[in-house]
Parts: sequence; structure tokens; C-alpha cells
Amino acid sequence: MSVKEGAQRKWAALKERLGPQDSDPTEANLESADAELCIRLLQMPSVVNYSGLRKRLESSDGGWMVQFLEQSGLDLLLEALSRLSGRGVARIADALLQLTCVSCVRAVMNSQQGIEYILSNQGYVRQLSQALDTSNVMVKKQVFELLAALCIYSPKGHALTLDALDHYKTVCSQQYRFSVIVKELSDSDNVPYVATLLSVINAVILGPEDLRTRAQLRSEFIGLQLLDILTRLR
Repeated sequence: MSVKEGAQRKWAALKERLGPQDSDPTEANLESADAELCIRLLQMPSVVNYSGLRKRLESSDGGWMVQFLEQSGLDLLLEALSRLSGRGVARIADALLQLTCVSCVRAVMNSQQGIEYILSNQGYVRQLSQALDTSNVMVKKQVFELLAALCIYSPKGHALTLDALDHYKTVCSQQYRFSVIVKELSDSDNVPYVATLLSVINAVILGPEDLRTRAQLRSEFIGLQLLDILTRLR
């Protein structure tokens, strides 16, 4: 299998894993909008604009997606997500805005052009991880799903995910890079969210082919009392 065929196969598997999001009845009609118009709408953040953009991203072809990325569409989405996460999401309106924004990032990653673009810049994955600093469980669930997808997509995706978790640890003054995952797992009684967290742990541990690296990663999680938490979950 050629490198190109391998990448296409991984992208197809990733797209199936992420899947489309449920449609939103309150969305801007951007069905035939060009990338430039969508970029302009991104500068006016609203649930309606983000919902319409998500639908446009999900239906776009590769050429359209490249234009969107080259005109800083992903940068604008991640910057908005960072600002929204910093608010603490006290209001329902902010929570909905944050959720629709991260859904747009998910739609970008659901394209081969989008995920390769994200992997081309270490800062993008770091920005994505910063969205975990929120009380919005639905947003955290999506971010963890995207990080898990990056882990299994390629060795570079795995490395950038670990780097992003290291960065999050530093920015949020946590002692260990996997603390955010294990703490969420320990504190949550939301079954779908717990399932997502377990899938992240599996993706992080099983991502590398090297067995010694896998053992080291597993030991890090065990050191954070993961086995005790798993026993309680049973």
C-alpha cells in the first residue's frame, strides 16, 4: 500500500469514527456560500452562524476546505473556542455557542485536508486542548473525542496530542499531563462521557507501536490510581 493510499484509508476510518453531527434547525443557510463569506460570518460569532457553517463544512469538497483553511478559518474557530472556554460558560447562551463552535472544528477534522492541516501546526492541537478548561461536559466530550482521533490517525497525531496534554498541564498548573483525563473519569457519572474518557485512555496507550512506550504510558495512568477508578466504575 502506498503512503497516499494509507493516508486515505486512515482518513476514511477517522471520518466514520467521528461521524456527522445532528442537524440544527436554527442555522444560517450557507449551502452554496463560498469560503470568503463563511470567514466573514466567523467574525460575527453566533449559534446560527456556527450551525450553518458546520453544515457547510460537512458538505464541502476538498478545494473549498483548502480555501477555508488558507483564509484562516480554523484559526478563527480555535481563537473563538479559546475565548469561550475562558469565560467559564456561566450562561446557557455561551454554552451553546461553545458547543456549536467545537462542532465546526470537528467538521474541519472530518476532512482529510482539515486533519492534515491541523497536524501541520503544533499550536492548533494545543489550542484545541485548552477548550478542556470549561465546565461544559458536552464540549469536553467532543474535544476528548477529537484528541483520541488524532492519537489513532498517525504517530504525529499521537505525539501532538501528548504535547497538547503537556501544554495543558503547564497552563492549568496540574502536576501530571494525564491528570485532566483521570480526574474527569473519577468525577463523572455521565455514562457516555465516561465511555469517551476510556476511549481516550485506550487511544493514548495503544497509539504507539512500540511496546515499551505503551507500557510507560500505561504506568503513567496507573500511577494516577486509574485501576482503583476502574474498579469503582465496575
